Amino acid sequence: MWLGLRSGQEEIGELAGQVEAESARAGLEPEARRYHAHLTLARARARDGAPLPDLPAPPDLEAWRADELILYRSRLGRGGSVYEPMRRLRLS
Repeated sequence: MWLGLRSGQEEIGELAGQVEAESARAGLEPEARRYHAHLTLARARARDGAPLPDLPAPPDLEAWRADELILYRSRLGRGGSVYEPMRRLRLS
């Protein structure tokens, strides 16, 4: 389940470009998929065709500004995902 942006897409697209450049400098392969700004809220797998439950409407939140971006490496394991910070980028 994810929540997309209604405004600020141009600005977040520029930030995504910076993150892609930092990722390349860290030795990571470039992302082949087109960037789509979103916030992942949850992940779920339907089991045996069972439908996922209905979800409430997203909350009406006030705007906020991030001052730092952290690039994480995700390692999947039997006990779930482990997220390892790789690089921090201060936002001005």
